[in-house]
Amino acid sequence: MIRLRRIVLFVLGITPFLYIGQAIVRLQSGEWEILGPEPGKAVVWFTGTWAFNFLLLTLAVTPLRRLLKQPWLIQHRLIQHRRMLGLFAFFYASLHLLSYFAFLLEWRFAELGAETIKRPYLLLGMTAWLLLLPLAVTSTRGWQRRLKQGWKRLHKLIYPLSVLVAVHYLLQIRSSWFEPVLYAALVLCLLLLRWQKATVAKHPDGHNS
Repeated sequence: MIRLRRIVLFVLGITPFLYIGQAIVRLQSGEWEILGPEPGKAVVWFTGTWAFNFLLLTLAVTPLRRLLKQPWLIQHRLIQHRRMLGLFAFFYASLHLLSYFAFLLEWRFAELGAETIKRPYLLLGMTAWLLLLPLAVTSTRGWQRRLKQGWKRLHKLIYPLSVLVAVHYLLQIRSSWFEPVLYAALVLCLLLLRWQKATVAKHPDGHNS
């Protein structure tokens, strides 16, 4: 049953990649309007959105376990599902970064510094990706055993990087505020739930009084 859930989760996780992949192939085959008037921006936006989606899902696993009290989200299974969600967040974040380099920057790395000064959200996004990188590398059980308590401390980087991603999105607002503000609000809610759990764990007597 656990294996079946992991297969279903993997299929769902890879579906956005398959969708954008076939769209790019069709674009190259002459369907010029399939990704709109600016296909490069569409690919960057699509991959960034799904990176954020999986980041939010990764953050949401623990609060959902506490709120729903589902037996399939008990601790050892929780880690398995959360690890896959986190790896998909890194996968799509990496595609997002590569898409920016390929379609918007067009591999002109000499211009990256000027672009970063002109668009500060680029620096926030790249910093978030750099923070996500060690989390992806050390996501295995082997690294968890090797780092011991340091593993938990390292993986708390997901909290500041989530804030960076939310601000990265907010700074790109051009017309509609709805989606960036919604994503930022979700990050805030999930971090508050996490902070509340940590506070209760440290002061159980005060919570019960």
